[in-house]
Amino acid sequence: MISSLRRAVSRALTMLLERKIFSFDGGSYMVSAGVLNPTLFRASLVFAREALNTAGSESIDILELGCGSGLASVALARRDHRVTAIDRSLEATLNTAANARNNGVMVRTICSNWDRALEPDFTFDLVVVNPPFLPSPTPVFNDALWGGPDLRVVEAALKAAARRLKPNGRVLLLTSVRSGRNDVLRAVEASKLVPVTNRIVRHWGEDLHFDLLACASQP
Repeated sequence: MISSLRRAVSRALTMLLERKIFSFDGGSYMVSAGVLNPTLFRASLVFAREALNTAGSESIDILELGCGSGLASVALARRDHRVTAIDRSLEATLNTAANARNNGVMVRTICSNWDRALEPDFTFDLVVVNPPFLPSPTPVFNDALWGGPDLRVVEAALKAAARRLKPNGRVLLLTSVRSGRNDVLRAVEASKLVPVTNRIVRHWGEDLHFDLLACASQP
């Protein structure tokens, strides 16, 4: 029994870590070894589709915080949006840059802890954030999955997003029912953002929350 469980865990870890190639919205994507594979966490695919729908058809300036393999960023660039993609992982930013090249689009990639390495005056019409939101640590890809105590990682991501919004800009945030709705709303409030819409998608028996947010008006 124990040996079977170990084999199952080993197979799961191998699937997470190995290089993968997949298609999405007409584009071809490669996931480098050591970068979180979005095809194994279907919420990432749902998020990329929601980002495309939110961005719309008119070309706008978009920032993705925590780009991972670049799925959402490259898909948005393929729709003629002007995209900047940031991740704290060098492997992830290199993976995003490679996927942009392979799809013949331009995505500016930056390795940074949120927006710290981005020029102070750079702002965007839309910031898309699929942050780590699990409420407890994980045995693999912990930085990409765990939201930290009290969802501090989510709050830090939202504060960075708020700093980078143009007037009337918007933030698309993905969280899960497991994130704790009250904690998510507290992070939104702490970031000086206000909810515009909340859409719930039932996925694999779990509620995924898509929050469209905007900057709170200043007094």
